Amino acid sequence: MRAGRHLLWAGGLLICLVPALAVGQTATGELARARELVDAGDAAAGIVILDTLLKRAPLAEGYLLRSTAHIMLGNIDRGKQDLERALELDSTLRQAWLNRAALDLSEQRFDEALEAFTKARQLDPSASDSDLNIGAVLLLKGDLQRANQSFGRYLERSSDSADAFYLVASNYAMAGYAGLAIQRLQRAIVLDEKTRLRARTDRNFAALASNPRFQEILANDTYSLPPGAHFAAREYELPYRGPAGGLLSVVLETLQLNGERFDPRVEVTPGWALIWADQRIKVTNTPAGKGLVELSAPATHFTLSQWRERTEDLLRQISIRAVGR
Repeated sequence: MRAGRHLLWAGGLLICLVPALAVGQTATGELARARELVDAGDAAAGIVILDTLLKRAPLAEGYLLRSTAHIMLGNIDRGKQDLERALELDSTLRQAWLNRAALDLSEQRFDEALEAFTKARQLDPSASDSDLNIGAVLLLKGDLQRANQSFGRYLERSSDSADAFYLVASNYAMAGYAGLAIQRLQRAIVLDEKTRLRARTDRNFAALASNPRFQEILANDTYSLPPGAHFAAREYELPYRGPAGGLLSVVLETLQLNGERFDPRVEVTPGWALIWADQRIKVTNTPAGKGLVELSAPATHFTLSQWRERTEDLLRQISIRAVGR
């Protein structure tokens, strides 16, 4: 692919999912060892094993794995040769067609990539990634109508997946379809609000940086408490000041000193911050300018007594540490 542009598609180029071999035990063991090395990032050591193995047994799976190893090392031509050999030996290797499509995309050979992805879909019609892959290529070809249809089929099969909506949104964003990208991103955030934080730092959305609707999505916390959820809140004289000190620093310090587990990816905006721990923690300000900490969690996560004990202790410790800050 061109530098700086990353097409999101399933079945990654450098992840080779090779099935077990119906061959001798020695060859199976060698291939498994080579796969372990390649998966661990030691492509060169994997190639050494595969070179020896393939001299004895021209296995399609072995050529596919060695192709991946060469590509990891930047030996694209060698990787292509091994990939073609793998397909000559066994044209039913779906992963080989996915890798072939990725190489075609890297050279902007969109028709060839579409053909390879279509072949992969024929080999496994149940694989949901096929419609995502094909939709992405159709976008690059400028065929928006067919891309929409392909993405639509993909999302129908993944209607409760935030990641699925996010992947489609990012493809639309890279292709310059801001409205479609924002629509799918909004749905992804409803399914999992952490995707909003993901979009903030994803260069696939760079083209939307100045889009008012995109900025509005990033600025607003649209989370709704589920029915019956636990909730607690407390005001503090210390205000929320964004990432630079203030109430957010005190809350994070308290969590760390308490040994509580929380996601290190804290979402910070000028008006609020979110911390995901055993409970959802929002740090913001009241209309009067005081600091405000809101805690919530689904009713199934804690009994009422557990919730009261945990939240009262946490809010009390925040109060102590906020004094004099």
